[in-house]
This record gives sequence, C-alpha cells and structure tokens, in this order.
Amino acid sequence: MTTRSQVMQSRTLLAALAIGAIGLTVGNAHAQAADPCTVYTCMAGVSGVGTPGGAACTAPIAAFHAIQVWDPEFDSGSTATARRQFLMTCPGVQEPTNLAILNAIIAQWGYSP
Repeated sequence: MTTRSQVMQSRTLLAALAIGAIGLTVGNAHAQAADPCTVYTCMAGVSGVGTPGGAACTAPIAAFHAIQVWDPEFDSGSTATARRQFLMTCPGVQEPTNLAILNAIIAQWGYSP
C-alpha cells in the first residue's frame, strides 16, 4: 500500500467516525425519559377527565403503555403498580383531587398491556 493510499484510507476512516459520532449525539436527544406530569395530564385527558391533548399526547401515552411487567407472562397487577408509581413521581399527583384522577387512570388503563 502506498503512502497516498494510507492517507486516503485514514481520512475515510476519520470521516466515517466523525459522522458516526454526530449521529450518536443527535440520537441521544430522542432518548429522554417521559415526564410523569405530562403523562399524567395526557392520560387524564383520555380517561375523560380534562381535555384530550391530541398529537402532543401520542408519545406520553405510549410511554405510559410501555411500562409493563412480565414474569414471564404479562403481570397486570405489577404493571398497574409500576404505572402508578411512575405517575406518583409527578409532585402534583399527591393532591386529593389528583389522586382520585390517578385512581381512575389506573382503573381504566393500568392493568392492560
């Protein structure tokens, strides 16, 4: 292999690594955890309490339904508990009125995969 060939190979490798590194930094922007307060608000809307959030609620609702416990079968009780615990991390959910809404959300959506 000639020196020119080695330089070209090195540049190509460097360019590929740079493009890959840029792709990793852009990809991480989409890998953020769902905000429990947003999920709570959106789930309240689809549960008949409040206003449905439309397209803005698609990702938060999907995040809620992505919380599932399998052992090895779907465990509806543990799933409902995990979903409740996630929503309880939103500070406002501990208010009595909001707890009633949380109970309605879990009763309607907490136990299904």
